[in-house]
Amino acid sequence: MYDAELMAVATGAAGTLVAAIATSGAEKMRLKVAHFFRRATPDQQRAAAQAVDDTAVQLTAPGPEAQALAATAWAQLIAQYLAEHRDAMSEVDELAVPTPPASKVWNQYNTGTGTFIGGDVHGGMTFNYGRATDGGR
Repeated sequence: MYDAELMAVATGAAGTLVAAIATSGAEKMRLKVAHFFRRATPDQQRAAAQAVDDTAVQLTAPGPEAQALAATAWAQLIAQYLAEHRDAMSEVDELAVPTPPASKVWNQYNTGTGTFIGGDVHGGMTFNYGRATDGGR
């Protein structure tokens, strides 16, 4: 059995990790999990990678039971790892921080009757959403 502090940390990280897999997807979280479990044995690393895929499959079932079941499995996996690698305790926060959303790219075409100085617009400005009608020229 693990001590209370270790289980509290593992349980918190597990719940957040499962939520991140649900929102960000298994692909994005697989890299974070692999980085966190980098000190583990090859078998433990494979188990963690498989757990990401298993969690993603579990979360396709409707209802909170699937998320609770996945969080319980992750708590045990994380607790076992932390018991063997106490120095990884400071890195648990990396699992708990959700992956930031992908950034959006915006294109700006400066046309019109204003003067554009250093990125500031002086004069009138029109916002056109969608594709450029002239092919972006």
